[in-house]
Amino acid sequence: MNSIDNQVEQSRLVNPNLGHPMIINFKDAADQREFEIDLLFISNINSSKILEKSLLGNIYLVPIFEYKWKLKQILEKERLEREKIEKKPTIWKRISRIFISKKKREQRALEKARSAAEEEEERIEKLKHRVVRGDQIKTIVMHVSPSMITGIDSLKYDDYTSPQEYLLRYEVFGDLDKFYKVTLNFEITEEIIEYLKEKSFVMLDIVHQNHGSEGESPHNKNRINYHSLVITNNDWKNYSFIQATDLHLADRNDSIYEMVKNWTNIFTMQWAKDLATGKIGKDKNRKKYMKSRKKDTQKSTLPLHKRYINPNNNFRTFIKLANRKVLKNELDFIVFTGDLIDFSAISTISQDVKKLFKFKYEQSNWRIFKEIVLNFPQEKRRGMISGEEILCPIFTIPGNHDYRPFHYDFRWGSLYRKIGLNASEAIALNDKTIANPISSITKSFRALIGYLSDINPSLNYTMRFGQDLFIFLDTGSDSFRNIRDFISGHPSVTGVSNEQIKYLENIINHQLKEEDEVFLLVHGPPINPKSGFNPFKIFGRKKASNPFKAQLEEYKESKMKSQGYTSTDARIETDFNVKYGAISTNWEKIILFCRDFTKFSFSGHTHSKKEFRLTDPRGNKTKEKFAPPIILRKIENPAAIYYDDYSDVCETPEEIEENAPFVLQTPALGLGGYRNPNYAGGYREIQIVDGKVVSFKVKFINKDFLRT
Repeated sequence: MNSIDNQVEQSRLVNPNLGHPMIINFKDAADQREFEIDLLFISNINSSKILEKSLLGNIYLVPIFEYKWKLKQILEKERLEREKIEKKPTIWKRISRIFISKKKREQRALEKARSAAEEEEERIEKLKHRVVRGDQIKTIVMHVSPSMITGIDSLKYDDYTSPQEYLLRYEVFGDLDKFYKVTLNFEITEEIIEYLKEKSFVMLDIVHQNHGSEGESPHNKNRINYHSLVITNNDWKNYSFIQATDLHLADRNDSIYEMVKNWTNIFTMQWAKDLATGKIGKDKNRKKYMKSRKKDTQKSTLPLHKRYINPNNNFRTFIKLANRKVLKNELDFIVFTGDLIDFSAISTISQDVKKLFKFKYEQSNWRIFKEIVLNFPQEKRRGMISGEEILCPIFTIPGNHDYRPFHYDFRWGSLYRKIGLNASEAIALNDKTIANPISSITKSFRALIGYLSDINPSLNYTMRFGQDLFIFLDTGSDSFRNIRDFISGHPSVTGVSNEQIKYLENIINHQLKEEDEVFLLVHGPPINPKSGFNPFKIFGRKKASNPFKAQLEEYKESKMKSQGYTSTDARIETDFNVKYGAISTNWEKIILFCRDFTKFSFSGHTHSKKEFRLTDPRGNKTKEKFAPPIILRKIENPAAIYYDDYSDVCETPEEIEENAPFVLQTPALGLGGYRNPNYAGGYREIQIVDGKVVSFKVKFINKDFLRT
């Protein structure tokens, strides 16, 4: 390497990123306008000084504003300019002053201004919500130093600047292999300060300009970590966030509607042709010809556009709903708890690329996720709806589907029902969606390469919002430990490693404060009861109307109490298998952590709403949190588990506090279930007032979007 330019080409900004933004708390412009932040870079440059020189003048920030707000600022500026000009008295103004009183002149001017302002406000409100980016903010590189790989089980682990070994092992950034911590200084603009007077936060892109060689893709020349910096004036005592899960995004989702619609048209035309040529009769033979479709058409008379569930469209609609909340200062951030995509490789990529197991961002559904979040232009297909760029920060963790390299076939096991199709319509899913049964259940860490490079390089991390500590844990890929669960369509996840347990212990012993509340965010549910249980366990007890066919719904705590049963009778862990399709490794330790140290645990995976609360199995009070060093140990029965619709039952902060901790499952945003495909579009909205959770209800986009 003979020049700095060549060396700059080999550097990339790693963290913070789109799915793991950095939060900067801002109190008052008079207090502080300058900030310092630490970024993580990867490079093939051997010297910190050379890298520092190459970065000088090549890193800048771009603030993101809402278009209507920006337009109002521009119009206000123009109005002030006009007033300056109008204040200069003309000959006619001087004459009018003789005949019209000052009071009347002022009244006319006020009415004219008010009328113009109202018309202007109406015109602006009719405009669509969108994003506009402000002027570049220059940064100063203060310091560059090597950053060593540090495991999450180490006390030296830093959520943003501690690189992880898997980034090198799987060549997430190609042949780049040296990490550096880069300290930047910047000053916020007057425009940002004005924006924060009306809004609770402003997001910024971090742009790293590379002077790439000819032929290099723009994606590598200018590395932009979108939405990766957030400046907020929130004191984190009053805020709201949304948990959404199981998006199941994929490029093919936008093609299915058109494929089925075209097939239906061809099918109808072929029947008409056969009828005209006499190949089939008008009555009997037609029924025989349509036999494969008869049952399906009886089940659903709704047109395809009302039945087909496109997870991509669900996500686009969800973003619009979220943006409306952001504009009203009713939403501060969103957490996505896994299964962000349906599988990694785009179905139509070549077999040669698949064989190489190189699922780069451009060739994966991670590109689809990012394009929808940022509303990048996408290939238009029939049935697709328009999108918007998301207006608030997001935090992400992967799920088991995110570890799946290859696609599966919707025709297997009636999976087409989850997207609202009939059996005959599933035939239309032609060779583009035909899948290999073996490869479709393959799991590989390489499937995450596009996620780690362009969404979020951190699989495990914490975020602090005031006195609330959010812990994000990766619960891993599909587990074949419980093979029956996998075959039945409810796979367990590999769970939590010993390294992750040590990470939790370090948080308990060294980060957690007495007044802190802990929120655990995972994909795989810690608790998931299997319907039906061993009837011999309840011999002589009358919990269920039919002990051989008892369902979880009959065990709701409030229902049991209303029937005269005790709290002990309402426990479900004694009668149900609560590990069905749940975390399979270190299950007891996770339950113990949830019981003793969390207020809420949020998960997805099951595409259903289930809510549990935990207590000590012996009826004792939960032990004191702070008696370090605390070690999470395996206990055969770590908690008494109760089930109910607690988000509806607990109506006050006091009731929530009394019943916590909760372990919650949230319905899927992208896909429904076999029995109820319309259960798709779910999310959970959590509101904190005066430092206490006042609501954590589940909502649905198909019910709530048009009402907002």
